[in-house]
Amino acid sequence: MHKPMTKLIPIFIDGKKWVQLSQLSKEQERKIKSWLPVSCLKKLLFNGIELKDCIDFETYEYWFKSYQVGSQKASALDF
Repeated sequence: MHKPMTKLIPIFIDGKKWVQLSQLSKEQERKIKSWLPVSCLKKLLFNGIELKDCIDFETYEYWFKSYQVGSQKASALDF
């Protein structure tokens, strides 16, 4: 049975919302990276620190909702 996913909270950089994929569990990170085109991954500078593997929050949120719906359907068939 799938455990519920925790949704990441975005960070604001230059007026846009971003999430860093390394904040996800290894399984979730692997799943979203296999779903995303590599060109979506960005390197961003935040308070002098380079953050790798960032995607915009809207893309992450779309994936999160799609993945949750897929997981719920799979769980419903798990009887």
